[in-house]
Amino acid sequence: MMLMAETEVMTESKVSDVGYQADDNAVSWTASEFIAHQKTVGWYGILAAATIVFSVLIYILTRDLITSGFVIFGALILGYYASRQPSELHYQIDAKGVLIGDKSYGYESFRSFSIVDEGAFASVVFMPLKRFAPLRAVYFAPEHEDKIIDMLMSRLPFEEYSHDAIDRLMSRIRF
Repeated sequence: MMLMAETEVMTESKVSDVGYQADDNAVSWTASEFIAHQKTVGWYGILAAATIVFSVLIYILTRDLITSGFVIFGALILGYYASRQPSELHYQIDAKGVLIGDKSYGYESFRSFSIVDEGAFASVVFMPLKRFAPLRAVYFAPEHEDKIIDMLMSRLPFEEYSHDAIDRLMSRIRF
């Protein structure tokens, strides 16, 4: 993953582009939106082989072409998203909330936060208040960790995060 540890003081011109006011105690940096694992031709070959085996097995069991077609369609979507490269986003955490790219989130949008160790990097995972809202993961360089945790601990409760079965599967297949 490419991660730029670029701490900077936000200027008014940068802030006005995204409609967010800077704070003197803000922590800001630029990082990838997710960790991209290199996928070889073999990875895509295994995906294709597993798709064929699974869709044929489903067809033999159900005699339904539509279900087998959905398996193939799902594998195509998975392959497309697996090849997607992360974009670099600007992040900022301050007294008002969290800025991710050009979207700002107030602390009242989150129930708690967790720190997840991803090997060489770590991420802050924000747990949303809304039941079906997605988790927000923010990657950061190790030198920012203390300041980020201090800023968040004073505003949100800390909660241990454990990977669920889907997270473990995605990690295992290096997605």
